[in-house]
Amino acid sequence: MDSRLRDEGVSNPYELADTSYLDEACEVVTELKARQREQNVIAREAGIKNNNVNPLIDRHMDISVIKNLFYDQNVQTVLDENLGRDLFVWRTNFFVKKEGTGDNKWHHDRHFENGDDPIDIFNTDNHFTLLIALTDIDMNAGRIEYLKGTHRPIPGFDRDIPRHFLETPATVQNRVTPLLFERGQFVVFYSSLIHRSLAFGEGEGRISMAARLARVGTNFPSYGASNPAGGAQAEAEPIVYYRESGILAIN
Repeated sequence: MDSRLRDEGVSNPYELADTSYLDEACEVVTELKARQREQNVIAREAGIKNNNVNPLIDRHMDISVIKNLFYDQNVQTVLDENLGRDLFVWRTNFFVKKEGTGDNKWHHDRHFENGDDPIDIFNTDNHFTLLIALTDIDMNAGRIEYLKGTHRPIPGFDRDIPRHFLETPATVQNRVTPLLFERGQFVVFYSSLIHRSLAFGEGEGRISMAARLARVGTNFPSYGASNPAGGAQAEAEPIVYYRESGILAIN
C-alpha cells in the first residue's frame, strides 16, 4: 500500500497512463459549467429557485470522455493495489476555480455508511475519493488543503461535529497540508479525511474531478441521514442526488 495513504490519509500523486483526452474533458466541463451559470442567471432574473439538476453531477454515465477516466490503466492499478477490487462510483462532480470563485469549507466525504447504519468515521475498509487534476492545481488557483491523518482518531480532536465547518480546530492546526498536483495526475484518499479548497487567487483557472467510491454491496441510505456518526452533537445534513442510475462498476 502507498505509505502516504496509510499514514496521512491521501496517496501520493500518480500519473494517468493516457492524458491525450484531457483537453476534450476540460472543454466538456467548461460547457457544463456555462450551462449551470446560465440556469442560475435565468432563475435569479425570474425570482425563482433553480430546481434544475446540477449539470456537473454524475456525467460519468453519459459522457464517454469522463467515463473513460475510470478505466485508465494507471487508475485501475492504483485502485487495485491500494483499495482493492469490486468498487463502484456513485457520484462524480467537477470543481472549476477561476477569478471570483470562493472557498469550500472544511469537510469530509463520508456521506453514509451502509444503508441507514450510523457512519463509522474511522472505518478505512470502505468509502473513498478519487481526485483527478484536469489542469494544474497549484498554491494560488484555489489550492486544496487537508488535515493530515484525520482518517484516524486524533487525541483531543472530537469528530462528533458537522460534516462542513469553517474554522480550523486548534488541535489539528499543525496538520494543515497543501495538496498540490499537476495536470493529468490523480490521488485517492479515505472519505473521512478532512479537506477544503481555498478561494481562487491568481493565475490560470483550474478544473478537477472528484469521484466518490464504495464497495459493491454497499446500500444507499434513506434521504436525510445525519453526519458524521449520529452522535448527540452531530448536525443533520440532508443528503441529495442519490441516484441508482449513477452507479458505475469500475473494477
